[in-house]
Amino acid sequence: MNQKTQQKRGRITILKFGYFVLFSLALIGTGGCSKMLDLPARDKFPQDILFKDEQGFIDALTGIYIGMDKPNNGPTEGLYTNNLTAGMLSIMAYNYTNASSSSASSGLYANASRYNYEDSGVKKEIAGIWAGMYNNIANLNNLLRHIDEKRGLFTRDNFYRVKGEALALRALFHFDLARLFGQPPLTGADAPAIPYITKFDIQTKQFVSLNMAVDSCIADLQSAKTLLSQTDTTALKMGSHDLFSSYTQNHMNYWATQALLARAYQYKGDHTNAIKAAQALIGSNKFPLITTNVASSSNTTRDRLFSQELVFSLYSNKVTNINNSLFNIPNTALTLAATNKDLIYKGSTGSATDYRYISWFDANTPGVNVPSKLFQDAKLPYFLQNNIPLLRISEMYYIAAESAGRAGDLGAALSYLNRVRVSRGLTDLTTTTVIDQEILYDEIMKEYKKEFIQEGQTFLYYKRWNKDLAAVTGTTVIVPKGAYVFPIPDKEIEYNH
Repeated sequence: MNQKTQQKRGRITILKFGYFVLFSLALIGTGGCSKMLDLPARDKFPQDILFKDEQGFIDALTGIYIGMDKPNNGPTEGLYTNNLTAGMLSIMAYNYTNASSSSASSGLYANASRYNYEDSGVKKEIAGIWAGMYNNIANLNNLLRHIDEKRGLFTRDNFYRVKGEALALRALFHFDLARLFGQPPLTGADAPAIPYITKFDIQTKQFVSLNMAVDSCIADLQSAKTLLSQTDTTALKMGSHDLFSSYTQNHMNYWATQALLARAYQYKGDHTNAIKAAQALIGSNKFPLITTNVASSSNTTRDRLFSQELVFSLYSNKVTNINNSLFNIPNTALTLAATNKDLIYKGSTGSATDYRYISWFDANTPGVNVPSKLFQDAKLPYFLQNNIPLLRISEMYYIAAESAGRAGDLGAALSYLNRVRVSRGLTDLTTTTVIDQEILYDEIMKEYKKEFIQEGQTFLYYKRWNKDLAAVTGTTVIVPKGAYVFPIPDKEIEYNH
């Protein structure tokens, strides 16, 4: 990183608001079994009113979950519902072979597929990601500033849940900012990455290194885990009359916090702690791998997401609109060419029996495969609707497999990897063909390509390994130097000066 870039990454100024501003706040206490983000909204309250009772804190936290969808701060597309999942990050991982020629979203995706971060549309989305994340973080810090002094307002285990989820979300947002705006960890762990902000004030915040940012994420997650362990961790709940405790798969719950810890430890290179965190999820048996193709088109109900495996998913009532804008536009839908689909799912150790190959694509016309993981089928049960996957149990098996491989235990590594493969309709790999660590890592990468299509994690996996993007994606565009690092938005640079 040159000196000018380091100066640009030197500090950030956070403004203090007289109001707790959220993009929308759900009215949660109105009964029924709806998901908490599925209800009417209110948008701005003075802090002394918002934090006067338990419900105000719950409303504030709900507003932050809503802010993970479409922040009202400039971007065209949704945050975790588009740019960081099925949209920009999936495009940059070459999940769709026609993105560079697609006219969808007014050329935004064509430019994203070329890693053209100077394009006005791409710059706007990157600036929106930065602003949206830090706005959410500011709101979390404001909530956390008030919650301890109001502990007596809370009933049941809600104090632990609200504070624990807030800390876990703060870690999630910072971690993803660090992965997007920081250098690849293999080459830039000590370079300035992002500010890690834990106070709601007007002080200028210095950028910290990638390593320091990830360490701070881990500290927040450990605190969150301790708090959330005081809540009901026996099962993820579905609908109930207490909306805040309903559909906890859509919360940064105790198990989601544990899963994010595994991901953060792995990104840092602490594979000893990564496998421990991953094993805790696997050993809990809360998220069993599927045993049949629940996404089959012959099923009355198609569970395309393998929902029982989702540790944390974001609820959004805009999923149908997102699908229509990305994958259901005549002649311009984002697609995966049949040859590329075959290469990913059938090549080498793959097979046409893979449930993902069979059921995650709709062939609207011969040879055209539209990724359909997020499609909302008719008669889909309510609890399966409108979910965006953010943390999966399959990733815990991949983390455990890589960590075991790094420790030299090839047999254990294959055991973890094979459990996912078999659950997807594939056969076991053996040490006869997977004879060393490098082949193991290559097999894990193949699984990331298959498993996380439309979820955004593949690009970040490539970045963690500092892979040659042209080689691993097969893109024909010229990949510019620095494609892995999102630029700091212009407005932030202006404020710093």
